Amino acid sequence: MIRPVTLSDIWTLRRKPRSQVTLFNEAMLALPHRPFWFALRCWLEGSVQDCATFVYREGALSAVVQSIGRRGRPEHDVALMAAYGGGNGHPTDPDVWFRLLESLCAEVGAARVQRIYAALPQRHDELREVFRQLGFASYTQQMVLRLDGPDWDQGTTLAPMRPQSNHDVWAIHKLYGAVTPRQVQLFEARDARSWMLPLDRAWRRPYRNAWVLGAGDHMIAHLQRTTGPVGHVFSLLIRPDAREQTTDVLRFGLAQIHDALPVYLMLRDYQQDLFLPAGDLGFHPVAEQMLLCKQTTVAARRSILSPVLESPETHPPIPTISSRCEDGRLYGNTTGYYQQYRIASRDASAVYSSGD
Repeated sequence: MIRPVTLSDIWTLRRKPRSQVTLFNEAMLALPHRPFWFALRCWLEGSVQDCATFVYREGALSAVVQSIGRRGRPEHDVALMAAYGGGNGHPTDPDVWFRLLESLCAEVGAARVQRIYAALPQRHDELREVFRQLGFASYTQQMVLRLDGPDWDQGTTLAPMRPQSNHDVWAIHKLYGAVTPRQVQLFEARDARSWMLPLDRAWRRPYRNAWVLGAGDHMIAHLQRTTGPVGHVFSLLIRPDAREQTTDVLRFGLAQIHDALPVYLMLRDYQQDLFLPAGDLGFHPVAEQMLLCKQTTVAARRSILSPVLESPETHPPIPTISSRCEDGRLYGNTTGYYQQYRIASRDASAVYSSGD
């Protein structure tokens, strides 16, 4: 039986799972995901729009899947899949997680969540097939790098960056469009407002800071930092013609950190030319993820009286590109009509001349 989490299910999450897969995103690297407290929050809120926890129970077997909503956007991130108990004769963990994810997608879709994301580790080939059968599509790959050593480049130059303001969001969005492939943009569906920093970022955990390099629409680089109790996570956008400044930009971000927490850097596969300067600063890859996305269906409500109250609308014909044979028939019909018109005009002119 699959159902949303109840109070009796929460105590199960305090036990150590038999198997567990955590799908780390940018926020979870800075703030650890605690399944017990997250399930308690889902039970208290009672809505799957901002967070969701679904539980599967069959005898001694229990399994759970959890997803986190993105603030201000109709999107969720799959965060955790875990199994407890069980044994011989029970379904395998991927089979149970398939059923849980299927119910999760249906429920959050009914709650008007439009996209569900998952950062799946590359080594889980069996789970990749589970997500594929559920309709998740891979749109890019992501590398997680961690700062493990000193600045091997031994440079002291910092990029002259300034804190991001709300006036920079459109320029940042244009920079994002210039460096991001079209396919990734379609899956992420970002707009200019998505780059705005929350007003209460100083009180939220994790909180975000961002800096920009450039003025007006001539934005050169955008560096964002997500900070939590267990680490700092950087993400970087930089123009292709200014990639020689990558080291100085990253060094500026590292200069803003005043503690000993781990530092991570997220780079996509289309940013491979940034791996070398990041490595010169001491960043080394620790994980590789496949980014997946599933589009959900949102129900559209409409009154049954709408066809009566609304006036009929006239829609212009949809333009189409005709084939070569259709072009030939169209040209022949037009030419034949033009020839008939010329013959009729010549006869009329002859009659008029004879009358004179």
